[in-house]
Amino acid sequence: MKNSTQLMVTAVLATFILTGCRKSETEPTPARGKIEPTQNYIPYQTETSLRICYMLDTWEYEKEGMKLQQIVVLDKDTKAELLTIGKEQLPVITKGPLPPVPGYTVNKIDRYYLSLQVPVPLGAQVPFTLLHRFILRDTVKNVDVTVEGGELHPRTSEAPRLISSPHRGKYWYLFNQSTLGYHYWYAIFLNGGIWTSEKFAYDVNRTNEQLLNTFSGNHLVNESYFAYGDTLRAVASGTVVRLTDGRPENSGDARDVVLHTPDEYGGNYIVMDIGGGCYAVFAHCKPYSFMVKQGDQITEGQPIARLGNSGNSTEPHLHFQLMDGPDYYFSHGLPFIFKQYTKTGMLVLEPTPRFVAVDPIPVTHANMENYSIVTFE
Repeated sequence: MKNSTQLMVTAVLATFILTGCRKSETEPTPARGKIEPTQNYIPYQTETSLRICYMLDTWEYEKEGMKLQQIVVLDKDTKAELLTIGKEQLPVITKGPLPPVPGYTVNKIDRYYLSLQVPVPLGAQVPFTLLHRFILRDTVKNVDVTVEGGELHPRTSEAPRLISSPHRGKYWYLFNQSTLGYHYWYAIFLNGGIWTSEKFAYDVNRTNEQLLNTFSGNHLVNESYFAYGDTLRAVASGTVVRLTDGRPENSGDARDVVLHTPDEYGGNYIVMDIGGGCYAVFAHCKPYSFMVKQGDQITEGQPIARLGNSGNSTEPHLHFQLMDGPDYYFSHGLPFIFKQYTKTGMLVLEPTPRFVAVDPIPVTHANMENYSIVTFE
């Protein structure tokens, strides 16, 4: 069984990554600085919840001897706790100063940045205003400090982009989406902007009918993987605005292709303008498998390429995303939902990672929860 892959992020552009007895204050204290929303995305639905997605920035509390212990997201009006994130599950927090990146102007930041997702169960009342409570440990005074702020109004009057699936058939295993993990916390702070092109991306490969693995045979041979060479299809009608081909593939899960430039991390990829200021990216394609060329007008469902293992890939799979511009790095990711799919299984992590089947769940106009196995007709 394979773990989630970390795709298309270069060492050059990923400089933003990770970088005794207690007393407790029971009442919120005046903020040493503000908690504010920086980016507010259109919520999207899965088979279980409506996911409210956004980015916050905060003051540089660590410079005051503060350590973040917990984040609580509340409904401002009812005070109901919608999400609690403990110390061990805190999201990635971007902090300055950021390292220099040759050829780019790195932003000078004096705030901390973090991305959150709040899942509201389907059928539940969607809050009009979110409020955030940060619990911090003041290591100087040896007390816990509570700071509230970051009021945010979910964009419930807007809908995410509705698309068809870029792949067809059974046993598709989707990961790295609908989570606070990789892809969602992706952001680069360059040239005066905060760019989040991979924010709603997902990775997908296939398991077999027995739900045992993503390959059978030699793990160093691409043809051993169930998804390898599968046909990829246009998710909507549009125009091919960029196509990069001829780059070599890794050998199974060996990651043996040497990458030299940021663009090579996408391997062989295609960018389509599907209208409405929305661009679709299909990455890690099989070399010389493209069935279209740059400038072509494409219709929804049309075959465009074959799934491969090029670029920054740990095994054959597709990396797919929508974004608001044609530039892979300097764009913002867009949420989306599928016209229909059927959930048939999922990856269970405890006590040991394994795929399990579930009773088929037909779903329309939704994305899916992380680690889902689905069928696309």
